[in-house]
Amino acid sequence: MPKSKKNALNSLLTRLRADYPNLEFLAGERFLFHPPATIYYEVNSDDYLSLLHELGHALIDKTDYTQDIELLQIESAAWAKAKELCAKYHLTFDESYAESRLDSYRDLLHYNSLCPNCGLNGYEDEHQTYHCPLCGASWQG
Repeated sequence: MPKSKKNALNSLLTRLRADYPNLEFLAGERFLFHPPATIYYEVNSDDYLSLLHELGHALIDKTDYTQDIELLQIESAAWAKAKELCAKYHLTFDESYAESRLDSYRDLLHYNSLCPNCGLNGYEDEHQTYHCPLCGASWQG
């Protein structure tokens, strides 16, 4: 990675550590928020959007969900917070990048909802069980 990009990420990390002293920013193998207060970042990456997305998770403080659709809502909220953080730190927010990341959750939601018997999309109840309105099958996503 070019030095200027690495320096830019290090500069952002310095600012984030100062602005959010209650959070710990640690080098790791991938970008990840580990509740309650640890954010891991890829040390050889210049991906400030993923870093701000994980910070977004920490700031929205919502990690529990009971339905797959709630996971998508949490991820969307973290990307919305990342967009706000980009404005705060005068960084460019790449909408298409965020949407491509959200697509993986949308794809998972769609896959989980497919009836294993007939292929129709089912609906998920509050117990994380899907039900098919056509054939009556039930399954876990």
